[in-house]
Amino acid sequence: MKVKSEIDLWFQLIVGTTVIFMIGSSLLIPLNERWMMLIVAIPMTVFLLSLLLNTWYELRDDHLYCVSGPFRERIYYDKIKQVKLTENILSSMALSRKRIEIRQHKKNYFMGTTMISPINREEFYVQLKRRCRNLQK
Repeated sequence: MKVKSEIDLWFQLIVGTTVIFMIGSSLLIPLNERWMMLIVAIPMTVFLLSLLLNTWYELRDDHLYCVSGPFRERIYYDKIKQVKLTENILSSMALSRKRIEIRQHKKNYFMGTTMISPINREEFYVQLKRRCRNLQK
């Protein structure tokens, strides 16, 4: 079950504004120095657009596979200790405020916590919990 990320309007506005600002500011720089701006602007634009257009989650046989732009993560169901609905805005593989927080066994909070924001969050949450055998109460 492959599901795209829900994307909040605020995230779209931040990415869109940043891309427009980078392209616009590169046009204001003198021609002989523009290449320096493009060295930064082009990779940054590609990175931001990849986050916006290529963030999804897939429930596979033995793990949850998460993709956010160039980042990939496999979270094995038997290593998940807690799954909960949240609106925590910590940086993660989520593009929406409405998230699912996934905590893993034998990892600290920062290294073992992943936030995802699938479309149809509640349905995805139920499907994910159903696959996790080692959830703590």
